[in-house]
Amino acid sequence: MIAALAMVFAAGCTQQPERVDAAPPAPTGKQTLPARAVYDPPAKFGTQAGVLMPWEASSGLLSIGGTWLSDSKIPVALHKDKVYVATLDRLLTFNTTTGLLTATITSTADALSVLSENDRNNAAPPVVTPGANPLVLAPFFVRRPGVGTQAATNFIELTATDTSSDKVEWRLPLTLPSWTKDGSPRTVSVVGASEKVAIVTVSTGASSLFSAATTYGIDLTARRVLWTKDRFEATAVTGNIVAGELETSDGTYESARGYDLLTGTERWRGEDRLNLDVTPAGPHLLLVQAQNKDDYRVHIQQFLDPATGTVKHEAPEDIAGSRCDHDGHNTVVCSWNQGNLYKVWAFNDRTASLLWQLPDQTANRIAPRVTAVWNGRIYGKTNDGPLALDSQTGADLPTRPGVAPFLVNGYTGLALSPAPEDDLTAYPATG
Repeated sequence: MIAALAMVFAAGCTQQPERVDAAPPAPTGKQTLPARAVYDPPAKFGTQAGVLMPWEASSGLLSIGGTWLSDSKIPVALHKDKVYVATLDRLLTFNTTTGLLTATITSTADALSVLSENDRNNAAPPVVTPGANPLVLAPFFVRRPGVGTQAATNFIELTATDTSSDKVEWRLPLTLPSWTKDGSPRTVSVVGASEKVAIVTVSTGASSLFSAATTYGIDLTARRVLWTKDRFEATAVTGNIVAGELETSDGTYESARGYDLLTGTERWRGEDRLNLDVTPAGPHLLLVQAQNKDDYRVHIQQFLDPATGTVKHEAPEDIAGSRCDHDGHNTVVCSWNQGNLYKVWAFNDRTASLLWQLPDQTANRIAPRVTAVWNGRIYGKTNDGPLALDSQTGADLPTRPGVAPFLVNGYTGLALSPAPEDDLTAYPATG
């Protein structure tokens, strides 16, 4: 299943942000803050103006030396100048302008797990829905205690928080599938959303002895479950399709599948494979990696059309284990790292044809460690420090960004502060 890649070293020449033991309390009165400048995309960040993120955002996710653990997903979403941090029992709103923690959202029922400092935060990133009135979606595993003859019940509580007020708009209980009752490790995530439908998947953890998954289609307007599909682990929402991996009834093989986002009706199915991994590669492509079920020595790497399941292009053989990000324009950037070895490919986001790749020995160019891709720009780092590339051409851009953010928008870049602290820090975009 999807394994998140290791992310980023922090920039080595930035000023340390002021350390605080806890976020100050949110102001009680309404404040008018100066408007933040927005850069699309940011060319540089204010390395002397970083504010420390809440400890929950990186708790237990960093290795010695300040790198993200290879199997960790950053439990954070950006929206304008806010950062939303998910844990297994709460959702935090952090303002990167003021450096204040402004809201804490918890479940109404008791959370099954509570994050303490230095524990590993295994929560999936929250998802901000598109549209004029976005919501922040975050699911929690919770337990309703028994009353009288009514037994205690475990379920998922999906919370939808308004991004303007940071107050809960609604909550929706989701019944857990029967396979969760054996006590196996499980994870829950919002895979993606359109303006009308969100996709939630619950699956076994990586340490489980068997694999299982159930996916829910959620109507965001009516606030109800539209459809449920067992044995299907959704991995991508694109257009009106949700794509992912369906396990055969006997658990022997998996196949890539595409379902209608609104109805859950099957749109297409791929061949049965071994060790299947379906990952998003922008709005118009899926990257499928697997082994042939009849000969495990045959490895398959293909770009598929998520609307039809047809193969658009064969992917490079050495792309296995890479992460792909859309640049917001017309390019998909895939990056791979193992130890101190790095590779980068750029593909047309519709045809999957290769545009450029690094390293390029003929041009005497090395590959950077890619940390983020956003709106036509690639952010990363080499031994020479943070840098930025043009995503369509791969050319080095003249302005050094100052940090190598792993999450970025027009307001903020999230990166690690210089060693030895290696604190998760929000740096303002300044140019």
